Amino acid sequence: MSKENVEFVPGETVYLRHAQRDQVGMVFPLRVVEERGDAVVLWAPAGTRGWHTNMPDGRSMGQTPLPEWSATRRVPAPHTVGHGVLSWHPRGRDYSIRWFYRPDGTFYRWYANLEAPSVLWRDGGLAGLDTADWDLDVVIEPDRSWAWKDEELFAERLTMPEAYWVDDEDRVRRAGKEVIALVEAGAFPFDGTWCGFRPDPAWPPLSPELPAGWDRPYSGRDE
Repeated sequence: MSKENVEFVPGETVYLRHAQRDQVGMVFPLRVVEERGDAVVLWAPAGTRGWHTNMPDGRSMGQTPLPEWSATRRVPAPHTVGHGVLSWHPRGRDYSIRWFYRPDGTFYRWYANLEAPSVLWRDGGLAGLDTADWDLDVVIEPDRSWAWKDEELFAERLTMPEAYWVDDEDRVRRAGKEVIALVEAGAFPFDGTWCGFRPDPAWPPLSPELPAGWDRPYSGRDE
C-alpha cells in the first residue's frame, strides 16, 4: 500500500473514507474530475450509493451513545445520496468544499466539511482519500449567506474525549472561520466556479458494491 506521491487519473473511481478513531465511519465512491498540484476534484451523481458503518443491531451514530459507538466494531450499511456532489479537496487544508446539485443538475448549495487534511492512497487496484470528519461544518447558500452546522452536537461530543476523534476545538473553529472569510469575500471557491459543472456524459455509473479492501488501515498523517 502507498500514500507517498499518489496521483489520481481523471475518470477513475476513488473512495472517500472518514475515520473515527480506529474505525472507518464512512465510505463513499467518487469519480476523479481533475488532479491539480494543489487539490483534487471529485464527482458523484445523484443516486450514488455509499456506506456508513452502523452498530451490529442497526443503530446509527445518532441513535447510539458515543462511548458505545467508539468501543463497538461496526458493520457497513448502505445509503444513497439524493443530490449530485462535486467535492474539492485542497492539499493540507482543514476542510473540503462541496457543491450540491439537484438531480436536474442545478447547483443549490455549498457545504464546507471541516476535517483533517485528506491523504491520498493506493492499495492494489483500490484508490482513495482518507480524512477524519470533525462534525462541525458550514453551510453556504447561493447568495453566500452562511450558517454553522451541528454546533450543539460538536460541543456535546467534545465533553467525551475518551470516545471522540476530535481533540483540538480551536483548530476546527479556525478552519471554519477561514472558510467563512472566503465566503464573505466572494473568493474562490465561492466565486461561481463550477456552479455550472456538468460531468462527462461518457462516464459510467459508479459501482453500487462495497469494494474489497474498504476497511484497509487508515492513511492518517499521524502514522
